[in-house]
Amino acid sequence: MSKKTNSVVFMLLATVVNLVLLLALFIIGFVVIGILGAKFPGLQDALPVLILLVFAVAIFGSFFIYSRLVKWVSAKYDLESKLDPIFTPKRNRRNKED
Repeated sequence: MSKKTNSVVFMLLATVVNLVLLLALFIIGFVVIGILGAKFPGLQDALPVLILLVFAVAIFGSFFIYSRLVKWVSAKYDLESKLDPIFTPKRNRRNKED
């Protein structure tokens, strides 16, 4: 496989991992809300705020974990030499002959 193909496969797998992380954090957050709601019935008034908090934590948490995971995998398996940048500025592009 070429470097460009490796890059596309890596990005597709990384996107799937990011979506799984996002879904897992959503589920964990809503389970925590359900448990807290069962133990503290007065918490029902704050439910909209808690739902917004779960959404924010899930989105930012998945982005944070995803970025750390990509950096770790890139360093561990030396992906800089195996992947080609998908998007490069026009002045940095190689000639078609290279």
